[in-house]
Amino acid sequence: MVVIWALSVAAMDIAQRRIPNFLVGGAAFVCLFALAWIGQAPLGGEPWSVAGGLALALLLTLPGYLMRQLGAGDVKMLMAVATMGGYVLVVQTFVIGSLLAAGLVFFYWRFPRAQAPARLPGKYLPFGAALAVGLIGSLLLLPAVHPR
Repeated sequence: MVVIWALSVAAMDIAQRRIPNFLVGGAAFVCLFALAWIGQAPLGGEPWSVAGGLALALLLTLPGYLMRQLGAGDVKMLMAVATMGGYVLVVQTFVIGSLLAAGLVFFYWRFPRAQAPARLPGKYLPFGAALAVGLIGSLLLLPAVHPR
């Protein structure tokens, strides 16, 4: 279910360069409800880990948002990831997503003709999509950290 959600976020971010609030807010609501109901996030985070993940998500994304390099959807997307599994999932998702985004930036810089022709002005890279792939990669590559 998390993979389908992440793919939906990525598709919306790539297609429209925005992440709808109902996607990130709905996921965060369900995860916070699960945390309150059973005392654990859906991917295994304890309440203190989720709180730390929310703070870390803000710390990692808010400066980029304030400098207008990230959109609000990117910030909310990483905060929704924090509600799913806590601070470890946030770190893994952010690192994998950032490495992917940096690789894409380097590729587009090195091969400028490879860029898609339908770019929206002022919006260069859908970082929410990179975070979504980072989340999927974190779940697939590091299954020992996140019990299913």
